[in-house]
Amino acid sequence: MTVPPPTDTIVANYRRSLDVMDSAIRGADPTRWDEQSPCELWTARQVAGHAITFIRNVAALAGDGAPPDFHAMVDFAAAAGDDPLATWLDTRALVEAELLTRPERLASIRMTPLGVEMPLAQLLTFQGMDPVVHGWDVATTMGTTVTIPDDLAQLYITQFSPVADQIRAGGLLGPARTGGQSAADRLLDFCGRVR
Repeated sequence: MTVPPPTDTIVANYRRSLDVMDSAIRGADPTRWDEQSPCELWTARQVAGHAITFIRNVAALAGDGAPPDFHAMVDFAAAAGDDPLATWLDTRALVEAELLTRPERLASIRMTPLGVEMPLAQLLTFQGMDPVVHGWDVATTMGTTVTIPDDLAQLYITQFSPVADQIRAGGLLGPARTGGQSAADRLLDFCGRVR
């Protein structure tokens, strides 16, 4: 059995994952939000809205109210709003306040969108890939770049490899590609991104 990393390490890695999306959104050209992204059916605004929605749902899952419906139909463009940067900054502050700075909530066990109960800190080890890869999607749409730390990329490849077939069958990852030299490029290949 693999021993999970300490919660402090998980939170630090999750914040670094959020930093990738943060960099992409802060560097975005406001006139290009509605352009097609590398995600086949989504614009850059929809990609940002998807990431924002999922992070908000994780923050809500940590709270005392009813658990969010991670599978509800969402208008991701509306979720990002007219000013995706402002929405993103609000979302990042929310997840900090509701989860990342609250050890008791990080340790709480909840039914997750993965279909299993686990401590919320453990859920972050899965959810952190989303802002990394979608941060790359936003940056690519905008004609800019983001830096994906190789250690984070390798962490997510290792985390998701055992369940890759199930995730691909559910349409959450594109067909795997090959050729990446760095861990960051191998993560993008793993997720089916065309670099």
